[in-house]
Amino acid sequence: MAIIDLGSNSFRLVVFRYRSGSTFALTDEIREPVRLSAGMRDGEIQPDALARATAAVRAYAAFCRATGVGDVVVAATSAIRDATNQAEVLAAFTDHGLTARVLSTDEEAYYGYLGIVNSMAIDDGLFVDVGGGSAQVGRITRRALERTMSAPIGAVRMTEAFLPSARTKRSEVRALRRHVLDALDTARWFAPDGLTLVGTGGTIRTLAAMAQRASDYPLAEIHGYALRRDALAELTDELIRRPVSQRSRISGLKGDRADIILAGAVTIDTVMERAGAEAIEVCSQGLREGLFYEHFLAPVTPPLFPDVRRASVMNVAARYSADRPHTDHVASLALEIFDGTARVGLHGGDGRERELLWSAAMLHDIGVVVDYHDHHKHGFYLVLNAGLPGFSHRELALIALLVRAHRKAPPSGEWLEPVLDDGD
Repeated sequence: MAIIDLGSNSFRLVVFRYRSGSTFALTDEIREPVRLSAGMRDGEIQPDALARATAAVRAYAAFCRATGVGDVVVAATSAIRDATNQAEVLAAFTDHGLTARVLSTDEEAYYGYLGIVNSMAIDDGLFVDVGGGSAQVGRITRRALERTMSAPIGAVRMTEAFLPSARTKRSEVRALRRHVLDALDTARWFAPDGLTLVGTGGTIRTLAAMAQRASDYPLAEIHGYALRRDALAELTDELIRRPVSQRSRISGLKGDRADIILAGAVTIDTVMERAGAEAIEVCSQGLREGLFYEHFLAPVTPPLFPDVRRASVMNVAARYSADRPHTDHVASLALEIFDGTARVGLHGGDGRERELLWSAAMLHDIGVVVDYHDHHKHGFYLVLNAGLPGFSHRELALIALLVRAHRKAPPSGEWLEPVLDDGD
């Protein structure tokens, strides 16, 4: 199944391979920095932007034909939704065999929410998705989408409106911050209630990658990374100091985002201020995954995994390990020993530790897919790099180390210490 996201800044095609009700995996991705909303006048998408968009759509349609992907979902967001020449734009895409569905602001927020709640262990929280043309904020209560609000404060729009020069003045940044706060005023429910704040979309993913590179973070995984506000402030200061032409030299920043990333950073920092959050948890999934989950989990309504963490472990186990009876048996024995030793007082029987042990037991042999010899080492890096949505980076590292330790000598986890706690 292919999902094509026609965004205001970039177009992206992703392909999922799946078995209904069983396993799924992202198997391909093509991103084009179309910058569709650039230079819009009187709400009209400009000819050069439409030409870039049409070229990308033509390539995507050819890809789907060549690879035999027959199930294709095409979704358009802010720039096309707001365009006065929307009919002309959509007709240009249809000429190449792709019919786009224009999402409303509520639908865009809903599919982003589906991506978040199916990949993070969150019951109650706030979220923000800063795109190129608009930003969506929402509130999740008991895993349900309670409230949403969309505002035209995307990174491309805010760059053109407030930060158009090669060098940025701090007065321009202050004006942008005031504008974002004004835009959020209608969302009184988006308030400091001690709730977790989650960020999704290309802007937050890019900022997280930059922060990880700046701090020599040991993991390459973006999903689940906690971007602290003080780290974001350091990135913002560095972006302000540099002219646009030198920003792409910052590690982790793609060249095609160099001119708009500062506006995105200021917008996200302002959202954090409004939410009273000192950190924002990064979700690498969003609208595209939400559209996929609606299909994959059908006919379940709403399309939610009952237990994100369990679903995550079972998906990775099924993708890499064919001997389910063996892993079930090992997990059963491991938990029996854990529970028995807890009953006689050898440890506290912590429920989270029990879950990590079960997860490692279910995944302990996935390295055999590479080679039986040293499969505990192969399993270690597969766990770290396949990712386990719903688990924190600390928990991911612990599960990987347990897999690495299940035979032969215990591993050295020194390089993972920045994500571990004392005593781990």
